[in-house]
Order: sequence, then structure tokens, then C-alpha cells
Amino acid sequence: MQLVENTNWPSMTRLILSASWQTAFHVHYNRLPVLLHCSHGWDRTSQVAALSQLLLDPHYRTREGFSTLVEKDFLSFGHPFHTRCGHGEGKNEQGGDEGQLSPIFIQFLDCVFQLVNQFPDYFEFNPRYLLLQSEHIYSWRFGTLLCDSEQEREVVAGIRQRTYCMWEYLDSIPDLINPMFDRATSEKAGVLLMPLPMLLRNVTLWVDRFCMYGAKASIPCMPHGLQYPPQYFLGNHSIVHTVGYGAESALRRALEDAEMWRGTALNALKEVEELRKK
Repeated sequence: MQLVENTNWPSMTRLILSASWQTAFHVHYNRLPVLLHCSHGWDRTSQVAALSQLLLDPHYRTREGFSTLVEKDFLSFGHPFHTRCGHGEGKNEQGGDEGQLSPIFIQFLDCVFQLVNQFPDYFEFNPRYLLLQSEHIYSWRFGTLLCDSEQEREVVAGIRQRTYCMWEYLDSIPDLINPMFDRATSEKAGVLLMPLPMLLRNVTLWVDRFCMYGAKASIPCMPHGLQYPPQYFLGNHSIVHTVGYGAESALRRALEDAEMWRGTALNALKEVEELRKK
């Protein structure tokens, strides 16, 4: 983990989350207007503004609200996706400036992942929803995240008429919905303002994104004739967990654990009854 920290990516993630939390705190508790402006006005400004609204308004923690948030604070605000992502350009081709390349939107999605990872019950979507967005920034499969401005998308390139919409594609995948999300509870809770030290202390590596193409864990080779999993794992009705993904897998494992402990409790009650009879 120290090697990851040495990249300063987690430190920058914490700084963005801290600025967003402070913005939301002053707006919600102190009822103060907050002015946001970074050096260019469309990188950190968009990140912090969108994240603070994610903390303040439960609507933006739904799929419909999140797409509205990105459209409003990144696309309509003028975040230069083409310049920052280098879409369609090689090194220094077509007058492109390599110094302008920067994974600003990936960083924003990483910050959202930290919130979803720590407080999954407050979000209608799961981490895979964010992962697919991070992939399609560079896939060119959809025109939603192309070009540098609304004028380029609508007037020059005619993106909406010539390409498919990423949001419609994501909304068509039921596996991206968080089964533990309760809309009524989320709307009743309203603002999501956790203690700032807890938020920053639990920032972790977005493994599914940054280790996507790394080596995957596998079951070690077993000598011929040995059973896997071992018999003693299965004797007590124990559940051997396999690697799963997201809230749906966590819910399934929790139900399996509950069923296992229910069986254990029933067996214990039977033993107590037998002892009483003796």
C-alpha cells in the first residue's frame, strides 16, 4: 500500500474529498454561499461542486440524478474531455499539448467510489456503475463524454444525432442497481455528512479500476486426490466464500451467513432440549 501512497493519487483524492466536504458543511450548517474556482475553472471546480452536491442532495445519489449532475457540472460547464483525455490523438499530434492530458473525470469517479464504498446504502447505483463509466471515457462507444464543449458536441460534431447515449445504456443494465438502496430512507436522511476524519481515513485503492488488467488471484494447485474445499469446511455447514463483486454479492453472503448461524442455533437448542430430558 505504501507504493500506492507514494504516487500521491490517494493524497489528491483526500484533498478533493476534504474540499467537497467543507463546501457541503458550510452550505448546510452555516447557510453560507461558497465560491469555487481552480486555475482553469473546469477541473477542480467541477469535481468539488459535483461532489458537494452529491453529499447535500439525495437526488444526485440516484442514477437519474447522477447523470444530471455530470451533464450539468462537467458537460454543460465546459469540462474539456477531448483535451484532458486526448481522444483520437497520438503524442503531440494535430497540435495537441501533452501537458494538458489529465485524468480529471477518472479522479472524480474515484472520489464517488470512495463514498459509495463507505456508505453503499445511500446510493442507488453500485461501484460497477462507476467502473463502466470509467471504461467508456476512452472506449469511444458513446458520444456522451466526447469533445471540449457543448458547442462542439451540439453544433460542430452533432454528437447527439450521430452517437448513442451512455446514460441510456447504463440504465438498461439491472445489475448496476444497488439492492440495499432504500429511496424513502435516503430522502428522509437527506444530507450525507459523515465525520471528515472517518471519510479520509477510509480512502482506499479502487482495485477494480486500477488493477483491472493486473494478475488475478487463483486457487492454488491441489495434489491429485485431495478435495477442494477440504471436507472439514463442509462438515459444519460452513459457507466457503468465493470472490464476488459489489452490494449484490455482499447481500448474498450475508444471507448465507444468517442461514448458517440459524442452523447452528437450532442445533444448539436441540442439544439443550435433549439435556433437559436426561
